[in-house]
Amino acid sequence: MSHAPNREDSSFTPMMRQYQAVKEKHPDKILFFRMGDFYEMFGDDAIKAAPMLGIALTTRAHGSAEKIPLAGVPYHSYEKYLARLLAKGEKVVIVEQVEDPQQAKGLVKREIVEILTPGTATIGDVENDRRALWLAALYKNDNGLMGVAALDLSTGAFIVDEGSIDEISERLKLLEPSEVLFPDDYNLESFRKEIGLQNGGSRFTSFGQWNFDSKTATRELSQHFGTSTLDGFGIGHSRLAVAAAGAVFRYLKENHREHLSHINKITRFDNQEIMTLDYSTVRNLELIRNLANASEENTLFAIMNQCHTAAGARRLQSALLRPFKVKARIERRQSGAAELIKNRELCFALRKLTSRLTDLEKLAGRLGIGKINPRQLANLKEALETSLKIKIEMTIAHSPHLSEIARTIPDCGEVIRQIEKALAVEPPLVTNKGDIIRRGFSKDLDELNDSIKEARLYIASLQQIERNRTGINTLKVGFNKVFGYFLEVTRANAELVPSEYIRKQTLVNAERYITPELKEKESLILSAEEKIFDLEADLFQKLVEFVNGHIADIMLTAELLAETDLVAALAELAVQNGYCRPEIFEDSRLDIKNGRHPVIESVLTPGSFVANDISLDSDKKRIIILTGPNMSGKSTYLRQIGLIAIMAQIGSYVPADSAEIGLVDRVFTRVGALDNLARGQSTFLVEMIEAANILHNATNSSLVLLDEVGRGTSTFDGLSVAWAVAEYINDEINSRTVFATHYHELTGMAEIYERVHNYQVAVKKWEDRIVFLHQIIEGGCDDSYGIEVAKLAGLPRQSISRARQILKLLESGKFVKSELGQGLYKQKVQTTLFEAKPSPVESRLKSADVNNMTPLEALNFLLQLKEELN
Repeated sequence: MSHAPNREDSSFTPMMRQYQAVKEKHPDKILFFRMGDFYEMFGDDAIKAAPMLGIALTTRAHGSAEKIPLAGVPYHSYEKYLARLLAKGEKVVIVEQVEDPQQAKGLVKREIVEILTPGTATIGDVENDRRALWLAALYKNDNGLMGVAALDLSTGAFIVDEGSIDEISERLKLLEPSEVLFPDDYNLESFRKEIGLQNGGSRFTSFGQWNFDSKTATRELSQHFGTSTLDGFGIGHSRLAVAAAGAVFRYLKENHREHLSHINKITRFDNQEIMTLDYSTVRNLELIRNLANASEENTLFAIMNQCHTAAGARRLQSALLRPFKVKARIERRQSGAAELIKNRELCFALRKLTSRLTDLEKLAGRLGIGKINPRQLANLKEALETSLKIKIEMTIAHSPHLSEIARTIPDCGEVIRQIEKALAVEPPLVTNKGDIIRRGFSKDLDELNDSIKEARLYIASLQQIERNRTGINTLKVGFNKVFGYFLEVTRANAELVPSEYIRKQTLVNAERYITPELKEKESLILSAEEKIFDLEADLFQKLVEFVNGHIADIMLTAELLAETDLVAALAELAVQNGYCRPEIFEDSRLDIKNGRHPVIESVLTPGSFVANDISLDSDKKRIIILTGPNMSGKSTYLRQIGLIAIMAQIGSYVPADSAEIGLVDRVFTRVGALDNLARGQSTFLVEMIEAANILHNATNSSLVLLDEVGRGTSTFDGLSVAWAVAEYINDEINSRTVFATHYHELTGMAEIYERVHNYQVAVKKWEDRIVFLHQIIEGGCDDSYGIEVAKLAGLPRQSISRARQILKLLESGKFVKSELGQGLYKQKVQTTLFEAKPSPVESRLKSADVNNMTPLEALNFLLQLKEELN
């Protein structure tokens, strides 16, 4: 049953008909309808929102016999309630009073001033929000290609890309957009399945198909950026990406986002200078979120984030997701960190200054969308002042990177001076209550304030004067919007009230009074204050417009400050953890001495992590087959190699004694696997999809890290797949590869292929136990120590004993016969071995003399035998 008021019902009040006129245009959104000091929600909106917000649901009659559900939130704290609704995927329309109720002749005029959606919200803690809030749009053609555009409205970051549906799906998984726009002629269910985001946290919003026109988008985007073409951004011929970008802009316009001056460039997600990391690699290496609970805890980002500013942290996160693959860019950032490691005094000075910075990037975003308040503008000025101090400090820098930053930071002195001149020392959060503008800035404003100075002084001193005159020590002077100024006296002192006091309001325990003189002063003050508030609001708006005229310089300053914060943080990280500067080469070597896993090292006792080397060259040593038992450290070793390579290519120092890194164009990982039941994919299928992605996309400049390829199916099947994958990498791709496996048969590849080498994780046996040394040494391992690991895991002693007995029987090629009706551990008679008539398989194995075959011959024989048996 709908509880929405009917606009055609003549019994409803004019205000409710006004409400319903707006609601009819936005039936899918919740209306925040301004009424005095509250934003009210009515009807179905109130019923829906009240439990989400944890507020009371009431009812109220509005001219009709039927009462209408009602819920409201205070206007001065409405943003926290908005945030809750947006987090749940709701969209909210802000309907504001656009005229003074006291001046209105009849119904107060109200208009939509803003529409907030999950991807366009610009609320919350501007100073400490490290998240990027992406609004994305997708558009595809009939040839299996798709364009994507993503905008972070809070910072102005605007990126696009174009490629296959699978490639764009990878981009979306990395961006994790809050809202995704798609043409309304797409079937949502099939579309979400097609791009693999059925169960993600993104809100999908259908948008008119006509909004995805590339020609219109090109014209409107060029007009916004003040260019004649989009070729300068490298997207002139990317029609699908441009169409998606145009849809993003149109959606903003529909949501009353007219001020977008901070969006001053558009960039490609993927380009020749950036390494591509797919979602599987980002997840498997736990770059941003851990596998345990998807939090930042114990991730590479968490360990590396020594940044003082939210903007610096966002820049680090972006760097980890999009490392460089150009030597010059890597070494430029390295040079900055190297200088700050050497010049600790300069590093300390920069760290001290960045610790004072507010998030200039998001403050500039607030400025660009016209939502900055007086206090935030003061914070922006302070950040610009700090930027000039940083600029001065870095004039002594010698590294190319820091020197360039110092030269490039704009001189925003005029902006600083104008804000300093105009803004009060401690400006308020709101623009309609005065106290914004500094005395001396406006002659008219000063004269208005002077005209009521005497009246204000009178009221300020009135309380003490009246206490002395009447003897009522508890007498108070107060003010509220309804009754104005008043004198409040408790009932206990009623007999002391002078005769000239005029009763104004009765309370439970007190009476409020007015005097003719107080009424006169009140009238003078209120009349002048209305003019003062209006004038201050107008002066503040003009100040904002002036500052907005310099927004390009402010945005550039914000970007350079974030980079400075990041470089100083990388230097601090290297000093604290004893990292080394990696050497970058344009070949495909990979030589790391005493490399360490940066995350695991941080949670262990200092000095307890076992460091390991890896050495791959550009020619004869390309693939390592790594064997060893579970729990010995194979996966840690694989991950630390990938993490070190990524750290090196963002320009960071790395956890090793030394490192020589040949440029990596992509890092691929196949480490662990999860079912994707929603898409009908088993663990093994997911594993094979990831392996296929690697074989199709890796190059000889890639780094491939494979862990246990082939598990999840029969032994022969798994071994066959693992061998074939390793062989294909060797023959067709020639990428740097570490292949961890329990299939000891793969160690035979080293005898066949020159570029394949065997390594193992050292294990020491002591009596009936094993000790993991976590040391990588040359040679292949011929034992998985699975039973010993099971013992460590706590399997019952009987199970361990029986497992060892069965292993011996299986290795001997003989079979077990148990007494009928007896349980495995309840046999009264000892299990005996028996010689059965050889099976066809045994006969073939004996006749073929498998033991004298080469590993490859044996594998081919086993595959042929399996096929015959099937």
